[in-house]
Amino acid sequence: MRNVKLLCLCLALLTLLSACNGNTENLSSDVPPHESDTVVEGKRNYLTLLYSAADSFNPYTLKTDANRQIVKLLYEPLVRVNDRFEPINALADSVEVSGTKCVVSLKNARFSDGTPVTDQDVIYSYNLAKDSDTVYSDKLYEVESVTLESGKVVFNLTKNDPYFANVLDFPIIKTDSDTKTDSDSVSLPPIGCGRFKLNESHDGLILNENYFGKIKNIREIRLINAPDSESVAHYTEIGAADMYFTEISDGNITRMSGKRQEINLNNLVFLGINQNYAPLNERSLRQALSAAVDRVKLCEKAYYNNAVSATGFFHPMWRETSSIQNIEITANKEITIENLEEIGYNKLNSEGIRINSNGTPLKFTLLVNSENRIRVLAANTVAAQLKSAGIGVTVIEKSYDQYITALTSGNFQLYLGEVKFTDNMDVSPLFMNGGQAAFGLPYSKTETVDEAQKEQDDEEAKPQATSSQKVMHEYHKGNVTVKDVASVLQTEMSAVPLCYRTGVLFYNSNMKNVKNSSVGDIYFSIESYLIN
Repeated sequence: MRNVKLLCLCLALLTLLSACNGNTENLSSDVPPHESDTVVEGKRNYLTLLYSAADSFNPYTLKTDANRQIVKLLYEPLVRVNDRFEPINALADSVEVSGTKCVVSLKNARFSDGTPVTDQDVIYSYNLAKDSDTVYSDKLYEVESVTLESGKVVFNLTKNDPYFANVLDFPIIKTDSDTKTDSDSVSLPPIGCGRFKLNESHDGLILNENYFGKIKNIREIRLINAPDSESVAHYTEIGAADMYFTEISDGNITRMSGKRQEINLNNLVFLGINQNYAPLNERSLRQALSAAVDRVKLCEKAYYNNAVSATGFFHPMWRETSSIQNIEITANKEITIENLEEIGYNKLNSEGIRINSNGTPLKFTLLVNSENRIRVLAANTVAAQLKSAGIGVTVIEKSYDQYITALTSGNFQLYLGEVKFTDNMDVSPLFMNGGQAAFGLPYSKTETVDEAQKEQDDEEAKPQATSSQKVMHEYHKGNVTVKDVASVLQTEMSAVPLCYRTGVLFYNSNMKNVKNSSVGDIYFSIESYLIN
């Protein structure tokens, strides 16, 4: 009888132990198990994420997308930007922007080694960010200098920017910690003040006990080494990771079972216009082109709904200009016809293309990069929509190098392009001379008495300031608001805004409270994550 009772007790203990260790449904069988699978109040207290062991955790030198996301948990920025492109103070206690000056005061925070975060650490990190080959360097283009005034960090800007706070998301690291090496002269990861810190073996993250905020449930980040795109796709598809984010920049998407969340990107897809070709120099024609495009169908057919229709040149989710931008997102044939008839295209020929009184058909070429297949699909979709409105368009595909050569030489009429705006919502790259996407701006020739000078002017045309450029100059001087800019850009229509692309965040279907995730921080609400 005693042996029977002992056997029953052993069976009960085995059953209990089995139940306690049964919460591993999201780990792949080919991923080595971790030592502790503890559960807090019935909830899993860890996340499993992908990373590259061959890459670094230095936010200013790393190369892979996976590590670029991981370091958001290790290093705290001054400001985080939410999915509506609004700044949320992180390490900053206050941010005051006035004219060409931005003043930042810090919270009482400590690095993971217990030392305090100082203003000097912010300046040190700024210098690293400014000199790095990263998006942070691109965002900080307006900063002329950074100084200390009355115990606060002051960013001195080259021009007025009321939304400069949005680009203060560069990671803050401890001064000189990025220069430390181990006994083998291998660089050590910098010391941060983020929500987590690296474990001793640098193959996982543990809670940073010195973090100034509070993490309710997640205490550990377990990492799976995914050194290349194939392994990332493999682990994602089998559900080994709890979360996976992609910007779908090449049009290809690795899918993961579970829930998904659309993440707004500040990437505008647009129809570029060479205003030096008649009748593309007519504002009415440019307005006709815009009205002929069905942006909703474009998002559906070309981008498979991984995009949102543009209502203007600024992101439609940004509240600052949402009341001003009113471009229709479906095609409006009446507006198209009205604008075309205004410039003399009153009849249709046998091909269904509008012609003027001279019988000249309204036909254009549309240039697109052949190496981006989703953009080729978008170009053909736009061409078909314009054709149905009586505007003939022939799509011309060129390799990327040939595409860029055609744009820089001005050898195009229309082109399909994409530009990534910085989070201070500066759309200058699309309209200002020298901007990365400013192709086809109008040129004029200076009239002079000197014939030799006139001949030289004929060879070297000078840029002609547009209404869009003038209002942006005034904006950077602080004389007009961003709403004024939005209104003028929409009226001038120097290019046609089509849609803003979105990224996708996949996550475990057992996770709750995954909200406010943004491209700047997909783990925005990790403090309140719950995982069954």
